[in-house]
Amino acid sequence: MRYALAGAIACIGACSQPQAPQAPAIAVRDARANDAATETVLVDAAPPQLDRDGDDDPEAIGSGAAPQHARFEKVGTPPLALARVCDLTPLGDALYMAHANSPLGSDGATITRYAPDAARPFAVAFDWNRRGEPTRGGGAGQGFLRVHAIDGRLYVADADPPYNGLKLVERGTEGYVFVSARDGTFAPPRAPGKKPPTAPDLTKPDGKAGAGVLPRAYHVLDVIRFRGNLYASTGSVPPDERAWRGPSPGALHRASTDGARWLYEVDYPFPYESGVWRLTYLVRFRDRLYAGIQDYDGREPNDFLMFMPEARPGRLTLERKHIKPVRVTATGAAGTLRWWVDTHATPPRLYWLAWDSGDVVVRATTDGDTWTTLALPAGAGRAADIARFRDTVVLLTERGLWRVTGDVVDKTPIARIDDKQSPFAVTDLFCAAPLAVFRNELYAGGQRGGSLWKLVVDASPNHVTAPASPSVNSPASPNSGDR
Repeated sequence: MRYALAGAIACIGACSQPQAPQAPAIAVRDARANDAATETVLVDAAPPQLDRDGDDDPEAIGSGAAPQHARFEKVGTPPLALARVCDLTPLGDALYMAHANSPLGSDGATITRYAPDAARPFAVAFDWNRRGEPTRGGGAGQGFLRVHAIDGRLYVADADPPYNGLKLVERGTEGYVFVSARDGTFAPPRAPGKKPPTAPDLTKPDGKAGAGVLPRAYHVLDVIRFRGNLYASTGSVPPDERAWRGPSPGALHRASTDGARWLYEVDYPFPYESGVWRLTYLVRFRDRLYAGIQDYDGREPNDFLMFMPEARPGRLTLERKHIKPVRVTATGAAGTLRWWVDTHATPPRLYWLAWDSGDVVVRATTDGDTWTTLALPAGAGRAADIARFRDTVVLLTERGLWRVTGDVVDKTPIARIDDKQSPFAVTDLFCAAPLAVFRNELYAGGQRGGSLWKLVVDASPNHVTAPASPSVNSPASPNSGDR
């Protein structure tokens, strides 16, 4: 079994720089004015945000009202489906599914394309199982945990690459980010040896698909755009250190302009400590970049990081001085499952789903600093994902789909799951059942056999029929090895 390693966040290929619009001038009463004569002066309003909140996936919430009563119905199981669906993302006329078996623990990594109008709705978009290659030490990718639509292309991070890297540019270890063309097609692995495809080209609107290489990365977990750059979160080898010995901090890698190389830029913790850290899932909120932390040994006193660079337009280099470690829980070392921003709320609200003392706790904030814990109904089970569906924020748990208003979860579910084995069981630190809105319908990814589910209207609350299958990769043991 391959070693699993601490996280560095990789910075993926540069992208177009958002332009900050001119701040409007507003009229206010000057403090120097007296009662007899008021003086109006012009001052600059607060500058607008440089990055929009959330991640880069298009916000497709649908239209109309969410149903009052519904049930989850199985759409089908794709070819090459693995045990788990870890993410769902629409692009164009298709919904893409990221699959894993036991992330960072056992081989298996595929992407499914679901196009309802096609003669065969399910198709394999990318297969990283590398059949026929030696398997000692891990012969295939060990999970695709996120698939993001960024600037019209799909970005998929290789959570744990074959043999900890195929030595394309780095002899010690290296990771990969697979980038599609604008029509959602991926370049296939190269012969001989089923190596990653050649580098993509992000400099042209119609540039080719390919794979970016992250030298010195053991694991690559997520990808996001921030302040004009593409970043990936990883567990990596620090500069001037050798792989497979010494410290393994979490890091962010930044992509080159063409997307060919994602180079180590900033890390945590520092000074380096003995052990393994990973930076995990990423989100933007109020011009900050939030990053989950995983400390393999569970000693980390903080729950996540905030990267808080100065608010100025233009691309920047992230530095350690921009990092603010944050502790919200009583013990620290919470494991982030999901970030999500409700950008349709006023003000926008950031939700955080994280393992905390053996359970998944849902918290929310509007200022980025003060957190409120959401109380889940009795019997709801662990939370898996949260999203806006039509006019409603919905929370998926092991036992149902629930309406959320601000910081309050309804006590009555929209859809109930009564079967003994839920298709949305939350048993893995890196992969929980995802939600996505596609063509005005709400979909969920299954955790038992990799099936796709859809919410359908029902006259009264109902349950789903879930197939039985063994649970894998419990949260208590998120992966194997020490890297």
